[in-house]
Amino acid sequence: MADAELSSARLDAIDEAVIDGYKQRRARRPFRRGKPLPVASINRELATLRRFLRLAQEWRLLDRIPRIRLLRGERNRGASPLRDLAVLMLETGVRPGEAVGLQWPDVRLQTAIHAKYGYIVVRGRKSRNAISALRRAAEMLKARKAAVKSAWTFPGETDEAAFLVSSLDHQHNEVRTALKMPTDFVIHSLRYTMLTRLGEAGADAFSIMKIAGHSSATVSQRYVHPTPEGMDRAFDRLESPNVEKFQQAEAKEATRWSVAPTKTPTGLERHSSRSPQVAVFKGSGA
Repeated sequence: MADAELSSARLDAIDEAVIDGYKQRRARRPFRRGKPLPVASINRELATLRRFLRLAQEWRLLDRIPRIRLLRGERNRGASPLRDLAVLMLETGVRPGEAVGLQWPDVRLQTAIHAKYGYIVVRGRKSRNAISALRRAAEMLKARKAAVKSAWTFPGETDEAAFLVSSLDHQHNEVRTALKMPTDFVIHSLRYTMLTRLGEAGADAFSIMKIAGHSSATVSQRYVHPTPEGMDRAFDRLESPNVEKFQQAEAKEATRWSVAPTKTPTGLERHSSRSPQVAVFKGSGA
């Protein structure tokens, strides 16, 4: 809106020529230390403009919208930031801000106790901040480690800054639109999906609370959805310890009877042995 020519134009007057003029003016605008505005910044603005015009068409304010071509030369930081960030969120359940804020000192890809593929450390959490990395996340992080020279795991337009959550949202929205996916599929849905899968796998609310960094187990309970399959798995897990406990009790009882000391019958016992036969039942230990 800071561009006078574009902001003063009527919606139906914004065509390819107007947009090309906007691109040229933005490309000439000085950025930092006299350097031009990064291509990625201009492309984010163009993507926002395209979204506005599409909404105007959906609301029947426009019959036609111009074709908006993004500028070439946008720097690609590693292999597909959106894809890699999606893998990280689906495998670890971190928030979008936690994902883009990850730095290489926070990434531990060596095998550790209860972390076969390593783990990541999430800064700023009050509860547990170490999250185990699953295989796909570990492989992705190893590939990025070899390609990215910045201290940030997901650098932004420069090596000194992290990738912006707003840029992540823009990329996700573009892919979602291209694939004609529902509009309620936001980038945060990836975290929700991971935590829901945890609940389906049998994780309790307190474990989910620690992994997700929730403030209380009450928040985590929304991801625990009892299902017939889940209850069957619970009984399957109960079967093994039950059998083990019964076997231990039976073994203990059998040992108690087998080592019972033998005594020489007393006169009273010899007298009792001549009495009518009595059936004696050993305890079953049940």
